[in-house]
Amino acid sequence: MNQTLAINMAMTLDGKVARPDGKWYGMSSKDDKIQMDVYRSESDALIVGKNSIINDDPVIKIRYVENAINPRPIILIRRGSLPRDKKIFEESDHIPLVICCKSNKKEVMKELENLADIHALDSDDIDPKKVLGILSRQGYERILLEGGPKLNYSFLKQGLVNRIHITLTPFIIGQRDLPSIADGELSMPDFETSNWSLMNSKSVGNEIFLTYEIH
Repeated sequence: MNQTLAINMAMTLDGKVARPDGKWYGMSSKDDKIQMDVYRSESDALIVGKNSIINDDPVIKIRYVENAINPRPIILIRRGSLPRDKKIFEESDHIPLVICCKSNKKEVMKELENLADIHALDSDDIDPKKVLGILSRQGYERILLEGGPKLNYSFLKQGLVNRIHITLTPFIIGQRDLPSIADGELSMPDFETSNWSLMNSKSVGNEIFLTYEIH
């Protein structure tokens, strides 16, 4: 299977992807939400992390593309579980697939058994390659990652990301400890030689939409 994985994030002019309070709300416009729905409509699976759901409780149903088929939500839970009242369980056209670890399987099963299909990895951490392997075996080829910076980093570090969608938003925050698109302890070993090519760019209002692919 020829599987593709794309990241989608909004970023300020100074490279921040979160507000000073750690939230993502208000960072982009309706135009960005429309473009995000276009990316979602081109995907059959949508990966989100536990922290993104807890912090922002995102709406994952496509609203701005007519007759679009919503991608299946894939929720990664490394520790603990999730509350049952999140939008991702209430508004999806599909039963979400939850991927957790062996250490929190019982907790996830107890909380979410009737709301999601649950797959526990045989490890105590979320391995991005195993996640994509599970999705491949279930027939998902076009995957969109809307996780946070740490989740993005884990997939990028293993060379699993093919495409990056960036919305450049007209704000400057300045605070030095706010996250960027990919946040990890170490630099990417091949960051100077990896060949990311700009495939598309367009401006709408005060925002610029960029798409990069790696070859």
